[in-house]
Amino acid sequence: MKIECCGLTATQTKQLIDKEYSDTVETLADADMVAARKVKNGEADYYLGSCMTGGGGSLATAIMVLGYGNCLVVSKQGKCPNEKEIRHMVYSGNHKAFGYVKSHTEQVVPALVKALVDKTEGKPE
Repeated sequence: MKIECCGLTATQTKQLIDKEYSDTVETLADADMVAARKVKNGEADYYLGSCMTGGGGSLATAIMVLGYGNCLVVSKQGKCPNEKEIRHMVYSGNHKAFGYVKSHTEQVVPALVKALVDKTEGKPE
């Protein structure tokens, strides 16, 4: 699985994923537009983008390239979901891009990637 790490915490996101999932996930850190195009062309599987609001900035680029239906706002200002809620979000759709608030990176990214890996491997919700 290849994940593009984008937005304000791209480096931190990449480090978090590499620390826990280096054996199952390849991380890339490209600019938002490049990353979204790679996902669209099948060169990467998922796009994780952080910004100040969770639904603007980085995710807006993915929405433009991949379409709104392929993108999901995981966290918003004032609302950081727990691991169970994130897992449910991942399993309830076939989204390719995920946006979250930069200050939620350490809570959201590990839960999000775990859910993506488990879903890809066919594990139940």
